[in-house]
Amino acid sequence: MMRRAGIVLWAMLLLAVCATTAGGAQNDNTLSKIARANELYHEKNYQSAAESYEALIAAGLENGYLYYNLGNSYMRLGQTGRGILNYLHAKTLLPRDENLDANLRYAVQQTVDQIEPPVRLGSPARLGSPLGGFVSGVLFWMESLNRVEHLQFLVAFNVIFWVVLIGWLFYRNPAWDITRKTAMGFLLLAMVSAGAKYYFAGEQSIGVVLANEVDIKSDKGAQNVTLFQLHAGAIVSVGAEEGGWVRVSLGTDKTGWAPKETVGF
Repeated sequence: MMRRAGIVLWAMLLLAVCATTAGGAQNDNTLSKIARANELYHEKNYQSAAESYEALIAAGLENGYLYYNLGNSYMRLGQTGRGILNYLHAKTLLPRDENLDANLRYAVQQTVDQIEPPVRLGSPARLGSPLGGFVSGVLFWMESLNRVEHLQFLVAFNVIFWVVLIGWLFYRNPAWDITRKTAMGFLLLAMVSAGAKYYFAGEQSIGVVLANEVDIKSDKGAQNVTLFQLHAGAIVSVGAEEGGWVRVSLGTDKTGWAPKETVGF
């Protein structure tokens, strides 16, 4: 019985080592692919660089700098719409990056419509509702933190609260009681902030026109009335998808339907 248990333990250890080795090898392979994509960009082979960054993202690598570099590659290729789309993706992961902000502003200035996001991405105020504006005012730091950072703060404040709570159980005095209530307050704020960040991020869907020019129709179907036109790089709010068409809007007064393949989101 002991021998069998020993064999099982050795098998589990071997599997753990193999998994660690495989994970390390996979990580090294990913890093080499990123390095190669960056080399292609610096060699001004922008098409191959864009394809390499796209492959890494398609493989599930979620990184703001990958989207940023992909946006730069598309801008170099003259594909402003795809450049802006990837800058916006990067913005959700890198909300405080000044270089990204500058590149996004420059890219928008190169478009025909020059439509900028009305407020910072990830802000509840983007929804234009009183609730969104109120939350954005109270939880003012939400715009400067991405979703991962919100979770990190939530975990950190949770750990701090439980450590303080254990201390309060051993030393029941006014100082520890104040510390416990303060830690609980910060934990509650972190919970509300993280919850609001995920909720409002789910409510928002930003798209970018990829076609050089697209007619926005009154309803689904090319035979319907053209309400207005948009051009490559125009930033829109994306609504329902139906029958190969997607509902897009600019604020509250301009809404219509565009072929799905002409809008990236």
